[in-house]
Amino acid sequence: MECLGWIHTQPNETPVLPPQDVTLHSKLLAENASWDGEKTIAITCSFTPGSCSLTAYKLTPAGYDWGKTNRDTGPSPSGYAPTHFEKVQMLLSDRFLGYFMVPEEEGWNYNFMGVKHTTTMKYDVKVGTPKEFYHEVHRKTHFFNFSAMDSVEEGQEETQRNLLA
Repeated sequence: MECLGWIHTQPNETPVLPPQDVTLHSKLLAENASWDGEKTIAITCSFTPGSCSLTAYKLTPAGYDWGKTNRDTGPSPSGYAPTHFEKVQMLLSDRFLGYFMVPEEEGWNYNFMGVKHTTTMKYDVKVGTPKEFYHEVHRKTHFFNFSAMDSVEEGQEETQRNLLA
């Protein structure tokens, strides 16, 4: 088995590979000697209204070199250029065999809990099927808010009952 790449989910489609993805992809390639930069890609998965859009990219040699040395995590790092990557063809098929590596804790979507994500966070992975994008494991605070609303409503109902007594 060989690594084909990684997928980055994002809330909307962008016309280019974000500079943070160029940096991360470069570092992943540098840290994993068995990954071939010509074959290992980064896929952006954009959740557009009513659909999901996939775009595949590979780094150019200039992008690889820039990403390895980039330390600026801001939205517009100096030196970033659209020549650092190329869009590549992607074939979706059910004939390929493979597997997913998911976090041991099973939560992978930080869209609803972004403050908990850091680039230096440590986690273990296991072979498994990723939880759905809106799965409750990604949205724990939503469920805490729902339960808090229920307890407030129950308290209000009790007050209303006392007024009618």
